[in-house]
Amino acid sequence: MKVFTIESGTVKEWAEIEEIKIKDGGFSYYAIVVGEYGQGRRFSALPVDPRLKVKRNGKDAIIQADVGKTKKGGIKLVPEVTSDEEECIVVFRTKIGFRGSNEHTGDRLPTGKNDYVFHPFPGTIIAEGIIARGKMGEGGRGQQIIAIMPKNVVFRTGYSGFLYGDYCEHYYLFNGKKIIAVTWQDRIDSDIF
Repeated sequence: MKVFTIESGTVKEWAEIEEIKIKDGGFSYYAIVVGEYGQGRRFSALPVDPRLKVKRNGKDAIIQADVGKTKKGGIKLVPEVTSDEEECIVVFRTKIGFRGSNEHTGDRLPTGKNDYVFHPFPGTIIAEGIIARGKMGEGGRGQQIIAIMPKNVVFRTGYSGFLYGDYCEHYYLFNGKKIIAVTWQDRIDSDIF
């Protein structure tokens, strides 16, 4: 599967990996990291087979992977056995507004005049972290996830709180080759999906 990173409307066709060092064991492993350490936060590291490592923009990264298992049954990203264009792996580095939060959903569903709800998130979450603002998370908190996303299904990231003029949501579609990212107005104007 192809691997992408989404950062609130920006799409990269790779995911950055970090070397995680285990202090007392003298051991390290590569992982995609979401979330943060600290009060009101949760750090999550998804292990990555080191054979997947490539360089992108001067950083260690991965561009394709399959979902496998660690020796103890946890989830790990491993080299691809076959090329799959029906799904992709997406790292959601979703922002939060000041004193706000974020959300990951499916497409918008109108329910009446100027009213709508969102379909449930269509992906399969394989790792989840929590980010926050302020020492205790009092300035807002939200979720960052890694998920397997299906082809030709619209999904969305939404952001609340004070956004300093930025958009409050973005819509995405994986077409088997790349992820298209647009605002709601882009969708209305272009009829792209």
